[in-house]
Amino acid sequence: MSSIEEALTYPTESDDWIVTVLIGGVLTLLSILIIPAFVVYGYLVRAIRANLEGEPEPPTFGGWGELVVDGIKVVVVGFVYMIVPLIVMSVTVGTAVLAILSGGESGAAAGVGTLVVGMLATFVLALVFGYFAVVGIVNLAREDRFGAAFDLGTIRSVGLDGEFAIPWLISVGVFIGIGAVVGVLNIVPGLGALVGAFLNFYGLIVAANLWADGFLGATESGDPGGQPGVEETPV
Repeated sequence: MSSIEEALTYPTESDDWIVTVLIGGVLTLLSILIIPAFVVYGYLVRAIRANLEGEPEPPTFGGWGELVVDGIKVVVVGFVYMIVPLIVMSVTVGTAVLAILSGGESGAAAGVGTLVVGMLATFVLALVFGYFAVVGIVNLAREDRFGAAFDLGTIRSVGLDGEFAIPWLISVGVFIGIGAVVGVLNIVPGLGALVGAFLNFYGLIVAANLWADGFLGATESGDPGGQPGVEETPV
């Protein structure tokens, strides 16, 4: 497993890293236009794949059509994994609203209680399903096959392995740290959002390195099919 320092400096290993981060940051800023967001997610897949294949430096931009297609796949995978949390949230909000509209203090209290419990459950479910979604995305990048994101045998095996869980937790810490920096910069209106776009893209490259490294560690040379109990989904 790579050290935290190696992961944090990985984005700078390329001679063109400044250009890559600048392009990625601008695309992140323009994510509201949808297509740039697909390109960023597509780059994430490319970066994960490069790490899995042992490339010593992060990839550059290019092949934009491929990036968009891979980005759409990532968004679809994320949505599928988030269906359960979304259902729980919808039921929770609906039930809480009905309880509050029923009138009376007891109805309002029940509604607020339902909302609090439901939101907590939604948060926990989103965290769990989001974690396994990351495993799915890494496997998608590895096999270059959409169905690989839902290969339950591999997802379960890797997701329940500490070799992957620890790098994932480190990546969460990286984004929390970036969030803290952005929060401080927000003292100056607009500065946090501007700088944050570039920092978050940099963090995405770091995360790609950590996730790929963790996946390889969990699969012992990156071949989940060679592990007992891991099922491969047919093409």
